[in-house]
Amino acid sequence: MPRIARTVRAALGAAFFVVLAAASALAGELYQVGTIEALLAGDYAGRETFATLARYGDCGLGTFSDLDGEMVALDGRFYQVKTDGRAYPVAPSQKTPFAQVTHCAGALDLGRLDGLDLAGLGAALATRLPDPTRFYVVRVDGLFTSIRTRSVPAQQQPWPPLATACKAQAEFPMQEVAGTMVGVYTPPNVAALSPVGWHFHFLTTDRTRGGHVLAATVAVAKARGEQVTDLRVVFPAGPTPRMDGPRPAAGTE
Repeated sequence: MPRIARTVRAALGAAFFVVLAAASALAGELYQVGTIEALLAGDYAGRETFATLARYGDCGLGTFSDLDGEMVALDGRFYQVKTDGRAYPVAPSQKTPFAQVTHCAGALDLGRLDGLDLAGLGAALATRLPDPTRFYVVRVDGLFTSIRTRSVPAQQQPWPPLATACKAQAEFPMQEVAGTMVGVYTPPNVAALSPVGWHFHFLTTDRTRGGHVLAATVAVAKARGEQVTDLRVVFPAGPTPRMDGPRPAAGTE
């Protein structure tokens, strides 16, 4: 019996360290599909299913094949905000050309953001980051005096560049609304991978409306986030199409 007990304890200990190692591998990892450089140039080919994406994160943002709307991931559920401004559950078989997700436990307490507009909110969060040379994923939960979001309609091939596609965007002004802004902060030295600075998507508390955030004024809100320690990128399958003209300003993607 003592020998069996030692074997069982050893097996349980080994299992514990496997689970711990797996949890450690997930903690702080940002899983990214595609690159912003490819998306800006008009590569909207879906290359990863949401069933796969869900294995790597429960919180994040992105878009869909053919640029069909805005994606928001919150609490392990994925939503597609279409050009009617409504948020729809995402089927596991749907695909994305660009997405960023991580496991959000709220390890970083980033404090209150009461009364700030979108620029002020981004500036305040930036000053509270432990190391601005790293990626971060944050969620801002609260009541918004006003918020304006957008979504872009599905594009037909040959796909136009993102700046052209966004000319057909639908915008959704909302007043006195409760919800969550999910944001990804990208440091300035990786502009080809992800929009530099803050990129925010929004979802109402009742999970019925949302979109890419264009403007916002906070009534009361609190932010928590995760520092990214590892970045895993699924690169586009082919060469990135050439993008003519200047890159859009940060936060307009």
